[in-house]
Amino acid sequence: MYKNEFKKLSIFLIIFAIIAIGAFSLIGTTNAVDVTIDNTTTIQAASIGNTSFTNGSTLYLSDGVYSGTGNNNLTVSKNMTIAAVNKGGAIIDMENSGRAFTINAGINLTLINITFINGNTTSNGGVITSTQANITLTITDCTFENNTGNGGGVVAITGVGSNNTIKNSIFKNNTAVTSGAIYINGVGSVNLVDNCTFENNKATNDHGALRMTGEGSNNTIKNSIFKNNTATSTDIGALDFSGINSTNLVDNCTFENNKAHVNQGAIYMGGTGSNNTLKNSVFKNNTAGTNYGATNIGGDNSTNLVDNCTFENNAAGNNYGALRMTGVGSVNLVDNCTFENNNAGTNYGALSISGIDSNNTVKNSVFENNTASDNYGAIYIVGDGSNSILDNVNVVNNSAGINGGGIGFSGDNNVLTIKDSIISDNSAVKEGGALFASGENQTINIEGSALVNNGAKIGGALDINGEDSEVNIDNSLFENNSATSSGGAIDINGESHETNINDSTFNNNSAKNGGAINSNGANNIIIANNTGFNNNNASSKGGVINSNGDSNVIVLDNSTATNNSAREGGAISSTGDENEIAIGNSELSGNNDGILKSEGDGNKVTVDNSTMTNNTAKDGLITNNGDNNNVTIDNTNSTNNTGDIVSNTGDNNTESENNSTIIVDVTYETNTDLAVVSGNGQITIIAILTNKHTGEKLAGEKVYFYVNGKQIGSANTNKYGEARFIYNVPKTANYTIYAKSQQTTITNSTGNYTFKESTSITQSLNVNKPLTPAKIKVYSKKTTSKKTKKYKIYYITYSIKNYGEKTGSKTFTKSLKNILKKHKLYKIQTTKNTKYNYNKASKILKTIVKNLAHNKIAKLKITVYRKA
Repeated sequence: MYKNEFKKLSIFLIIFAIIAIGAFSLIGTTNAVDVTIDNTTTIQAASIGNTSFTNGSTLYLSDGVYSGTGNNNLTVSKNMTIAAVNKGGAIIDMENSGRAFTINAGINLTLINITFINGNTTSNGGVITSTQANITLTITDCTFENNTGNGGGVVAITGVGSNNTIKNSIFKNNTAVTSGAIYINGVGSVNLVDNCTFENNKATNDHGALRMTGEGSNNTIKNSIFKNNTATSTDIGALDFSGINSTNLVDNCTFENNKAHVNQGAIYMGGTGSNNTLKNSVFKNNTAGTNYGATNIGGDNSTNLVDNCTFENNAAGNNYGALRMTGVGSVNLVDNCTFENNNAGTNYGALSISGIDSNNTVKNSVFENNTASDNYGAIYIVGDGSNSILDNVNVVNNSAGINGGGIGFSGDNNVLTIKDSIISDNSAVKEGGALFASGENQTINIEGSALVNNGAKIGGALDINGEDSEVNIDNSLFENNSATSSGGAIDINGESHETNINDSTFNNNSAKNGGAINSNGANNIIIANNTGFNNNNASSKGGVINSNGDSNVIVLDNSTATNNSAREGGAISSTGDENEIAIGNSELSGNNDGILKSEGDGNKVTVDNSTMTNNTAKDGLITNNGDNNNVTIDNTNSTNNTGDIVSNTGDNNTESENNSTIIVDVTYETNTDLAVVSGNGQITIIAILTNKHTGEKLAGEKVYFYVNGKQIGSANTNKYGEARFIYNVPKTANYTIYAKSQQTTITNSTGNYTFKESTSITQSLNVNKPLTPAKIKVYSKKTTSKKTKKYKIYYITYSIKNYGEKTGSKTFTKSLKNILKKHKLYKIQTTKNTKYNYNKASKILKTIVKNLAHNKIAKLKITVYRKA
């Protein structure tokens, strides 16, 4: 009995289920209707309020304006489509008296070909709104203009699980407090905007055109234009994606002339764990009053891709002129993009990538003519523990007002690799024309790249700051970089840096110190292997490398240093104690001021299996200034060099030359100092001859002496480098005196040693010659005679002269006895300054000459006679 009853019940239930399914099928298909109205019938009456207008039905609107009661402030509670018969022919005018539609939960609303104008509400959604779950909104070929809402001037959808599709539509001149055109915020929502135009929309607060946010949402914007949209008081001029764990795609879009008063001139894409893709898009002339001129993308643990995009003429008042990508643990990729003429009022002219432990790649991209008023003209990468790659990137003509004209790299324990890239013509006013790096324990790899024509005050191409960092340069070119201070190509500041250079070339770089490389700090290591350093120049120290600090190591192995020059250390200059410099298997030629100058104590220099030719030096090819230094030269040929092989200044310095051929051609400048002493009518001239560069006194060298331009004699220097000459002045007068050394060359088995001539300064002095005492004497006696008839008369004349320079007097005494034996005295005559006294008894004549001047003559004439 029970079996039969159960069987009957089962059959009944099966029949009931079949009937129910059939009835449901009839409701879903046969009850949908198509209704066409004109503007004499309201939308409310024809569809929403019409019970015969069932789920899935379509309302067609003939051309005309649909306004007033029944055409706005409608609540959609059934699935429906509203379409204009002709595109744009039907206009829903809300007359600033509310919105068009409010959508209930689970409802599917489709709008086609309609123009919506003058929606106005103080709540969200000036035209369409829904706060309910699982709604589906589809908009195709519609136009929304001059609508206003609080959040979302046109659309505001905030329910969970919504599905929104907007295609081929125009949003123009719409306004909201936030989200000028569209605001969609729902957990798990799926949103598509395709082939739409957003123009002149405005948010008085933030999100000028479109905002899509919501945890776990999937948002796609493609083939669309965003132009002249504005966030007038805060952030995001055009588009905002900001949902946690959301997936966001912008593809083949144009963002132009959008503006944010504060941040994000065009786009913000972000959220923790989000996946953001921006591709095939153009960003042009977007601006932010503070930060992120065009785009800000990121979020912790986000994945961010920017592919085949152009950023041009975007600007930020402070930071991030074009694009920022950020997030802890984020993965960021920029591929095949162009950044041109972007500007930041403070830092980060074009691209900034930041995030602790982030993984960052920029490849196949161009950065040109971007600027930052302060730091990092083109690219800035920061984040502790991050790993970043620049691959096949061109960074050209970018500039910064302070540091990092091309690239900035900051953070600790992070890695930056630059490969197959061109970084040229970038400039920084202060440091790092191409790259400025700061942080501890950084690793910078440069592979297969060219860094040329970059310039800065410090570090024309690279400026590395911090401690414990490593720079690896492989198969790269550094050429024509310059620094007005230090490090024409590379400047290193800090301790315990290691720089490894392999298979690379440094040409024509220049600086004041370190024409190619400058290192400041202790315990730094520079190793160059199979690398060429050619035509680098330093106006002060280190034509190739200048190192300052203690316990540093410099190694040149299997390398060339050719035609480099500096005032001190044509190739290498090292200042500090306990430094080691090793040159092995290398060729050093044509360098000016030698190869190496080392200043400090306890330094060690080794040259092994190398060639040194055609170098010139003031002192030595290798010069040590300091104590306890050691130079070892093994298996090396040194020929046709000008300068000594090693010059040491200091105590306990040693040098050894083993299995080497060393021939030098040394030319020394000399210096002639002059000392002059005068007295007693003489001038004692002392010339001191010195090796101008070593200070050594030069012995055995000939010195010529000149008075009043005429050579007066010569003398050889003694062991003290002194040559003396005494000159007797002919008269009291002013005399000019100088000395001139003779050029000499000493030749021996080790080469030629030439000491160039030098001329002392000219000294002038007035010299008084003292007068010699009066020296009065008879310088001539002349006797003449005359004969008369009775007598023969004799005239004896004495001439007396003062040979001395002083005026003087003298008395002469002469006996006339002999002459008067046969003659008689007739008379005695004298000149005016001469008197006589004659004693007739003794026949003694005294002649007194008084006040006879120099070279003056007094005369005495005695006349005697005898009978004829």
